[in-house]
Amino acid sequence: MSPTKNPRTRATEVRANLLSAARTLLEREGPSALTVRAVATEAGVAPMGVYNHFDGKDGLLDAVVTDGFRDFSTHIAAVDADASARLLASGHRYREFALAHPRLYELMFSTECHADDEVAAAAFGVLVDIVRYGQAAGVIRDGDPVALAAQTWACVHGAVSLELTSAHPPFVDAAANYENVLLLIARGLAP
Repeated sequence: MSPTKNPRTRATEVRANLLSAARTLLEREGPSALTVRAVATEAGVAPMGVYNHFDGKDGLLDAVVTDGFRDFSTHIAAVDADASARLLASGHRYREFALAHPRLYELMFSTECHADDEVAAAAFGVLVDIVRYGQAAGVIRDGDPVALAAQTWACVHGAVSLELTSAHPPFVDAAANYENVLLLIARGLAP
């Protein structure tokens, strides 16, 4: 009887395992832990796997943030029938994602790597669609939905970034402040 060979792991699984390993290391130890060797070891593959699937560390980082934007898009998408509730739910989900994945969130919005343009744009497109939905329902004022979404994104991103870096005054309750930012945005978008 001949020894049974272990089947090779499919390339798509290796790629997914490497991305998962990179995200685990990123959240556990920070961006400096994302070395080719460390990610490969975490994924249980040879370091050459990183080069084969991502063309090295830079490609891996780009894939990590692209993957992050995919998850982010899914997470912030709100489907509440009520347009006001949809806007607020998306805002709450934005913060939830950032707090659950602070190092990924920071890397996604850094200049250290570059997400696939279409995937990153799709995340912004989620917010544009929510603004359009609110306009159609009459709860968001008329105007360019892209511009209104950009202003909204700037507000929530600023509030979340201040919270993640603890840059707001110590007497400010971050959760209450964020809730008030969402209400401020809703009033600013109102017709």
